[in-house]
Amino acid sequence: MTVAAFLIAALVAFSLSFWLTQRLQRLRQPIARVSKPRSWGRSPQTSRADLHLLTSRQTKGVDLDGQVRDLLNQGKLIDAVKRVRETNGCSLRDAKAYVNERLP
Repeated sequence: MTVAAFLIAALVAFSLSFWLTQRLQRLRQPIARVSKPRSWGRSPQTSRADLHLLTSRQTKGVDLDGQVRDLLNQGKLIDAVKRVRETNGCSLRDAKAYVNERLP
């Protein structure tokens, strides 16, 4: 066997072992399955009436409007936005828009 053939065989063996190691490590890593919360808030084409329907459909018996109004009357704007986000699972922007529509 010549030196060139030996070097080529070594390079092929190294490449194959490197590829196989990478492949096995990829298989061992757990797959991160992160589910995004569904954003039911306002999209650009959603009207205010649609926003009310979406939020009332999601609350499932929770009087979210009443809770938000109570928190706003107490001067707790941030808590009201938090409550909307927890209940609806919407984005910060959508929760803030929801609360701003109910400001006294």
